[in-house]
This record gives sequence, structure tokens and C-alpha cells, in this order.
Amino acid sequence: MDSSDIQLILNHLNLSEDCVANIYHHGSWVYGTNKPNSDRDIFIIARSCSQNPLQFWTDFDYFHQHEVYKLLNKYDICIYSVENFEKLLENNYLMAVQCIFLPDEYKIKDNIDFRQIYLDKYYDTLKLKRAAFYEMYRDMKKYSPIINSDDPLRSSMSNEQRQSRRKHVFKNLFHGIRYLDFVDQLIQTKSIYDYKRVTYIFNQMKEILGDPGDQSSMER
Repeated sequence: MDSSDIQLILNHLNLSEDCVANIYHHGSWVYGTNKPNSDRDIFIIARSCSQNPLQFWTDFDYFHQHEVYKLLNKYDICIYSVENFEKLLENNYLMAVQCIFLPDEYKIKDNIDFRQIYLDKYYDTLKLKRAAFYEMYRDMKKYSPIINSDDPLRSSMSNEQRQSRRKHVFKNLFHGIRYLDFVDQLIQTKSIYDYKRVTYIFNQMKEILGDPGDQSSMER
């Protein structure tokens, strides 16, 4: 991504560059699982963003409600205030933690050193293990839908629908594996030094899936 892409995004979001502290480019382009036309996932941390406090799920303070802006059919963007982003780091929220350890080429703007803030104040191996469990738990819930085998809805599912669900299951399984690997790296080294360490598993899963033609649902 070049500066013209960023300026285009900020213009669409009515954000001035002066009020933006950090911009992270994360997702499949970092993991090496992207295709040429894959969406680009962007985190924007804004200084002057008047954002309400995060609303976490009622059963635990990890997952939260957030808005994803889809722009120009190629950008998926989340915007957080500085305060809310730091709250995510306090909770060791893995989507945020992975951003602060990105290689420099994916840190489009990095005015606030959230990496050092995290290591000094919020790095917690117990919370990291909890985060890995939460991520796996959420994805595991998607593997076994509450549909009886005799349910007409299930029997009427087309092959296309079954294949789509199969891809969805594989995608979430890989996401869980990737987050487990991130947590292992963080516990062992206090960093994420290799974002592609388990990408070979992704490639093996595509072979198991048996449909190399369209892997768009396997990306994130």
C-alpha cells in the first residue's frame, strides 16, 4: 500500500491525517494466505476519535462490538480511539496484539509505540492463554450447528451450501491454529516474529478441502 491509498481511505472516512496516530495493515497479506484480489484489513488508531467505551460480551470481557467499514470493495477497516485500543491491549485481545508486532512494512503509521506500552503494562501470559482459549472456543461453536440430522432444513441443504459451510469450518479452524501459534511465540519470546510460521498448515488444509479453485472464504 502506498500513501495515495491511505489518503484515499482517510478521505472516505472523513479523517485528517493529523488526528491519526497509528495505521496497521494486518490479515492475509501478512500471513501469506492472500490472493491478488484479497481484501486488505486495516486498523486505524485515532487520537481525536470521540468513541464510546467498548461494549464487551456479557459473559466475558474479551470479544466486543465493533464496526467494520468496507470501502471500495477492497478494504476492511476498523477504527479505534487511542483509549479503546489500549483497552484491547490490556485484555490481550489478539487481533490488536498482533498489530503491534507487525514488521515495519505493515506499520503504515506508528506514532505511538503501543508495542512498548503493551510489554511494560499489559503483557500477561495468563491473559494470553485465556485469549487463545476464547478464540478457539468461539470458532469451535461454529463447528457443530444445532441442527438435528432428521431436520428437513439439513436434508434440504444443497451441495453448494454444504461446501460453503465446509470451507467456513476450515477457515475458522485455521484461524484458531494461527492464534495458538501467536500466543506460543508471545509466551516464548515476548514477540511475534514469524506471521507465516503455520501457513504450511493452511496449504495442507486446502489440499484436504479438495477445491483449490476458490479459496476466498479461507482468507481473512
